[in-house]
Amino acid sequence: MAENGCELMRSGNRWRQIHCDPNVYMVQVPFTNVSTSETNVFVVEDAGEALLVDTGAPTDAGAAVLRRALEEIGVDSAEMSFFLTHLHMDHAGLVDRIVPSEAPLYVNKVDFDLMIGSKEPHFWERAERRVRAEGVPAERARRYCRAGRYGTGIDSFKAEGRDIRFSEEGDGIAVGRHTLRVVSTAGHTPGHQSLFHEESGLFFGGDHVLFVISPGLGFRPDTADPMAVYLDNVRKMLDMDISRLLVSHGDLRDGWRERAAWLIEHHARRMTRAVDAARENPGSTGLELIRALKWNVPMAWDDISIAQKWCILESGMIILDHQVREGLLVRTEDEQGLFRYFAAE
Repeated sequence: MAENGCELMRSGNRWRQIHCDPNVYMVQVPFTNVSTSETNVFVVEDAGEALLVDTGAPTDAGAAVLRRALEEIGVDSAEMSFFLTHLHMDHAGLVDRIVPSEAPLYVNKVDFDLMIGSKEPHFWERAERRVRAEGVPAERARRYCRAGRYGTGIDSFKAEGRDIRFSEEGDGIAVGRHTLRVVSTAGHTPGHQSLFHEESGLFFGGDHVLFVISPGLGFRPDTADPMAVYLDNVRKMLDMDISRLLVSHGDLRDGWRERAAWLIEHHARRMTRAVDAARENPGSTGLELIRALKWNVPMAWDDISIAQKWCILESGMIILDHQVREGLLVRTEDEQGLFRYFAAE
């Protein structure tokens, strides 16, 4: 059956063709994550040129699957270009195994600089101070921040000697006769970026909008209002002529516009709940307010993993910061250096 103008859509072990002109293949690189068991990476090919969008997580099984898929599809990694939506390990983890050092590697400079800066001790010292101020005991704050290091890049990504090309909003990346436009979708990470093929309407969205989970927002001590940035970038998608959203986790589905609208409303409900909780219990610590919000985890707080706790703390602190900036919450500091929150009058 013809699909997207193709008489025959190809497929193989853990990969399948999802579009032609340009040819687009989705490869499911295995990796057990919070809610999925793989990362979807995409090969775009036309006229003998190819681009790989993300690489997957740094595992032997993932490397084997991706190498085999590239071979079966018929593209040579030595002749490809590579694009990273962001530097979480399940997206950039196979760079040093799959990406030749001389190959063009497109990365956002904000996330790249964050990866470099996060290797300095003072980066995490500042993050720990903020977490402690929200009411987390010192030892737990240290452990939570240690778990959060995955969100700033991975140690296996060695940038030295590589053909790093910093990409930003509006840049075009050519693949054969086609051009993919870079779209800033910051929020999940400060430099998260996507690709848009305007002719077909395909949108390679990374972790910006997902169906299987509400994407977490990355907390950084100096980043100004990630919540506002994220919501603006979701709304930006709604103004674009996107025909199909290619997500990095879970099955490809229709109805991305409804999902995007749901995510906007979902965050609005949580932000409202944070103010309501402060009104019900004036003077609460940040941790108390964050735990009062509804989080989609199957177990009680004490039973979930440290990584999940860090993700919840990240998103929670971002919500609190946003509501303080909006003037809906008032944040004070007590004699012990703990933040206390009150609903604005």
